[in-house]
Amino acid sequence: MTEPPAWPAIAALLSRELGESVRDPEPLAPPRGSQTWAARADGAARADRAARADEATTPADAAGELVIKARFGDGAYAKTAWTAAHLPLLGARGYPVPTIVWHGMLDDKWHLTVQNRLPGRPLTSLSPALLDALLRLVELQAAAGISAGDRDFTGYVSHVLFDAWDDVWVDAASSGPAAAKLCERLRRWLQPVWGLRLEPVDFATNDLNLSNVLSDGTRITGVVDWDEFGLGSRALDLVALAFDCAQLADWAAADLLLGRAASIAGQDGLRCLVSYRAIAYLGSGFEGYDLDPNVVATTFAAVVDRLQASDRRLA
Repeated sequence: MTEPPAWPAIAALLSRELGESVRDPEPLAPPRGSQTWAARADGAARADRAARADEATTPADAAGELVIKARFGDGAYAKTAWTAAHLPLLGARGYPVPTIVWHGMLDDKWHLTVQNRLPGRPLTSLSPALLDALLRLVELQAAAGISAGDRDFTGYVSHVLFDAWDDVWVDAASSGPAAAKLCERLRRWLQPVWGLRLEPVDFATNDLNLSNVLSDGTRITGVVDWDEFGLGSRALDLVALAFDCAQLADWAAADLLLGRAASIAGQDGLRCLVSYRAIAYLGSGFEGYDLDPNVVATTFAAVVDRLQASDRRLA
C-alpha cells in the first residue's frame, strides 16, 4: 500500500489555500489507500468568505473543526469536483451532508479534500428510532432530477457484475475459501438477470454503512464519506446497511432494509445490488480491520439464504 503523505506537507498547502493555519491533526481511521484526519483552524478566513458569499455558517465552522482526507489516484479530483457541485442539492432537501471547503492536488499523486466536521459519533448499531430516521433520509435521495453523466453508478455496477470490470470478482474470490464459494453461488444466482442495468435516477452515496452515519444518540446528525457519490439506485445504500445489520445479527433490521430495497429496485434489481455489494465488500480487503473475510462471506451467504427463503422469485 502506498504510504499517505506526511502531515507537514498537507498543513503547508492548506495554510496557503485556506489563508489560515490547520493544526492538531488526529487520524480518524486506519489508512486504506486513503487517510483521514480531524484538524482545527481558526475559521476566520472561511467565515469571512461565507459572509461575503451570503452563505450560512455553523458553530463548527466558526470553531474551525475540519476533516481532511488524502486519496491516492482513483479519479479523486473529478469525483470530488462532481460531489462539491451536487452535494448541496441533497443538502437542500434537508439531508445532513458536509460542506466541501476546498479540494485539490497535493502533488502529482495525492488529492486532498477539506470539509467541515459534522457533529456526532459513528453508529455501531441501529435502534428502531434510528432505523426509521435512516429510512426517511434515504427517501430524500429519490429522484435526483439531474443527468448522471459519468457519475452513473448503476452503469458501473452492471459492468462490474457482467463485464468483469476492475477485477472485483477476482479480488472477492481470492479473499478466502468461503468468499470463493459465495462468488460461485452469486454468479449462478445472477444468471436469470444477466446483463440487467438499473436506471441512475437517485442520489446514492454508494457506501452508506453504519460507520458513515453520525448520531448524538437520539438523532442522525450527519452522513459522511461521499467519495463515490453519484447517480444510481438508493436501494444500494439500503443493501449496504442491511449487510451491516446482518453482521451484527440484527436480522429484523436487515430484513426490513432488504424489503425496502426490493420495493425500490424490484426483485431482479435486488439480485444485482446484493451481489455487487457482497463482492465489492469482500474485494476491498480488510487491512486495518478486525474482520475475517470467511466469516463475512458466510454472513453474506446467510443474507441470500433468507432472501430465497422469503421469496420464491429469488430462488
